[in-house]
Amino acid sequence: MLAGSIYYSMMEKIKTILSLMIIIICLPYLVTFVVQGDFLNDSEQEEASQDEEQDKSEEDTEQLLLMLANEMPVNFEKEALKAQAVIARTNLLYARENDQAEPERMSREDLRERYGGKDYQKYYELLKSCVEETAGECITYKGDIVQLPYHFVSAGKTRELTQSQEQKMPYLKSVSSMSDLRSEWFLKIEFLSIKQYRNKLRSAYPDVTFPQEGVEKMASVDQRDSASYVLSVALPGLKISGEEFKNIFALNSTCFSVKEVDGQVRIVTKGYGQGYGMSQFGANEMAKEGSDYKQILEYYYDGVQLT
Repeated sequence: MLAGSIYYSMMEKIKTILSLMIIIICLPYLVTFVVQGDFLNDSEQEEASQDEEQDKSEEDTEQLLLMLANEMPVNFEKEALKAQAVIARTNLLYARENDQAEPERMSREDLRERYGGKDYQKYYELLKSCVEETAGECITYKGDIVQLPYHFVSAGKTRELTQSQEQKMPYLKSVSSMSDLRSEWFLKIEFLSIKQYRNKLRSAYPDVTFPQEGVEKMASVDQRDSASYVLSVALPGLKISGEEFKNIFALNSTCFSVKEVDGQVRIVTKGYGQGYGMSQFGANEMAKEGSDYKQILEYYYDGVQLT
């Protein structure tokens, strides 16, 4: 019995020693496995994060590309398109920072439908290159991302802001854009009968009593800004904005004049759009003359930084 007990005790000690030896031998491998496992997990997480960032970047590129297609004719000069790409990116970031609706964009289907089969791929690649070659660039003023108005054709120069507006957008100054006079959209002349003219005004303002005759008595320009855009129009007993008058007659801009000529009402409109910020046609003409997109943006937006 004693011998058996001693034998059993010795076997237990041997088992314990062998177990310790196995642990000592295997410990470095276990540590390596754990460390490598953590490293692989970190690498996988980093790789997943990079993939996510790449997907987001590609998504933003696609969105900006389709915004650009919606905002400027794709047959414009590349440097003009690149200037518009920076404007689009800036306005998109401004909208996101200020919880505003994002700018409208064209769908791929609309782009394909507008430019057809073979031209679709050509213009798609052009727009993509304009976005990629200005990647990450946006306009700031005193360190803040800003909202950037733009329009298609000015009336010869861009508009000044009123004092209250200037506090919000001090980078919008009036600059000459005389090349816009070469645009087919610069000037529009249309004629209406006096009856048609009066009826349109009456339809918009049924409570106003308009005289049967006398175009100036029906509506007259009350105030213009320094670029000749109409700020207000006087109706009998009522004053409306130039923008409201423009909408009644579906005019291209608020730079208009109204005159009675040979028993008809002649409306002359200059420019296309609201007249603030970059003139797209003017930007295209600058690009034709050798200006790059940075020079275009710095010309139309005063004191801004491209970051």
